Amino acid sequence: MTPQFLLVSFVLAALTLETTFSLQPDQQKVLLVSFDGFRWDYLYKVPTPHFHYIMQSGVHVKQVTNIFITKTYPNHYTLVTGLFAENHGIVANDMFDPILNKSFSLDDMNIYDSEFWEEATPIWVTNQREGHSSGAAMWPGADVKIHNSFPTHYMPYNESMSFEDRVAKIIEWFTSKEPINLGLLYWEEPDDMGHHLGPDSPLMGPVISDIDKKLGYLIQMLKNAKLWNTVNLIITSDHGMTQCSKQRVIELDQYVDKEHYTLIDRSPVAAILPKEGKFDEVYEALAHAHPNLTVYKKEEIPERWHYKYNNRIQPIIAVADEGWYILQNKSDDFLLGNHGYDNALAEMHPIFLAHGPAFRKNFTKEAMNSTDLYPMLCHLLNITAMPHNGSLRNVQDLLNSATPKAIPYTQSTTLLLGSDQPGEYEPEEAYPYFIGLALGSVIVIVFFAVFIKHLIQSQMPALQDLQAEIVQPLLQA
Repeated sequence: MTPQFLLVSFVLAALTLETTFSLQPDQQKVLLVSFDGFRWDYLYKVPTPHFHYIMQSGVHVKQVTNIFITKTYPNHYTLVTGLFAENHGIVANDMFDPILNKSFSLDDMNIYDSEFWEEATPIWVTNQREGHSSGAAMWPGADVKIHNSFPTHYMPYNESMSFEDRVAKIIEWFTSKEPINLGLLYWEEPDDMGHHLGPDSPLMGPVISDIDKKLGYLIQMLKNAKLWNTVNLIITSDHGMTQCSKQRVIELDQYVDKEHYTLIDRSPVAAILPKEGKFDEVYEALAHAHPNLTVYKKEEIPERWHYKYNNRIQPIIAVADEGWYILQNKSDDFLLGNHGYDNALAEMHPIFLAHGPAFRKNFTKEAMNSTDLYPMLCHLLNITAMPHNGSLRNVQDLLNSATPKAIPYTQSTTLLLGSDQPGEYEPEEAYPYFIGLALGSVIVIVFFAVFIKHLIQSQMPALQDLQAEIVQPLLQA
C-alpha cells in the first residue's frame, strides 16, 4: 500500500465524515407575527396587496381552526405550546384557580403570576434551554417569568409603543452580534377596532388597510436588513370576530339571583362559580333560560372543545350562540364585535400565511389546526418539542422539499394534563442522518487503523516479521 494511496484514502474518509455531518440541518430563523383578531376573510374585504404578496411568494392556509375558547390569551399560548386550553392552563382571559385560590384577569397585574403559566412550556423557554436566543415584542405571556425564564430579549407590555418601534427591536435582535433565531411580534389591531365598530362596519375597511400597510413596512424593513430571504416569516392571528347587536342580548339577572354565583369570565362564554350549596339552583335556573344559550355542567362540556379537564374551568359554563351577547344586566359594557364563540364557526377563524426559505411558493392549503404551528416551529428551529396536541404531518406540505429534517426527538408516552391519550409526539424521519453518521465514522476509523498499521509496518520491519511468525500458525489452524 503506497503512501499516496493512504493519503488519498484518508482525504476521502475525511470528506465522507464532513459530508455526513453536513446532513445535520442548518437551523432556520423564524419570525412569528400575530395581528390580534384578524379574521380569515379580512384579506378580501378591502385590497390587501402586502398580504397577497406573501400569499403569492409563500404559502396560505384558507381555514385555521383555533382552540376553544376563541379568546386572546388562550389562543396565543396555544400558538407557542401546541396545546389545547385544558392542557396549557390559560383557559380564558379571566380565570379563577380553586387550588391556588387565585384569580387571573387582564384588568389586573395578576396576569404576571407565574403559577398560572407553568402548566406548559412556551417555545422560547425550550429554544433557550437548547442554547439559542429568543426575542419577543409584546407577545402575550412573554413578559412573564415562566419556569424561571424570560425570553432572551423582551419588552414589558406597553400598548402605546408603535408597531414601527416594535419592528425596529425585532430587526435589532435578529442582526445583533449574538442574533436571535426566534422572534415573536404582536400587534393589538384589528381586534380593538373590531370590538368597537363590529366586523361588519364599513369603518373596518381603513383599519384592515392600515394593517396591510404595517405588514408592508415589516416586509421592507426585513429586506433593508437583508433578512427577507433568510428569515421564515409567519403571519397569523389568535381568533376572528363576529358582529353583535343590542337586540341579541341575554341578561342573566332575568333568570338567576346574582347573589347565588360568581361570574368569573363573561360573554360569550360565561364561566359560572355557584356559591356553596347553590349549584343545582343556579344550573336549573339557566339550563333552559334562553333559546340562544346552551348551559353545560363541567363534566358535560363537549369533548371536541378539549375544554373540560382543568381546575380553572368552572363548574358551569354558559355558551351563547354566534352573535349573541351575555350580560349580567344591561348596565354592563357592551361591544359591537366579539369573539370567544365555538371554534368550529368560520367567523372565529384566524389567518395563516408564511414566506421564507423553508416554505413553498404560491401554495395554498385548505385547512390546519392552530396546534399544528408549534411542532412546525420546533422543526424549523431544530429543537426538541415538548408534548403537544398538534401534528407536523398535518402541515408538512407547506414546507419545500429542500427544507432540512430536524434531528428526531423521542416519542413521549407522557399523558397530557386532562387527556386520556398521549400527546401526538411525532419523531422526525431523519434516519439517513444517523445512518450516514455511523457509516462515515466507521470509514474514518477503518482508514485510520490501516494508516497506523502501514506506518508501523514500514518503520518497524522486525516487528512485522515477528507478527507474521505469530499469525501464520493461527491462519493454518
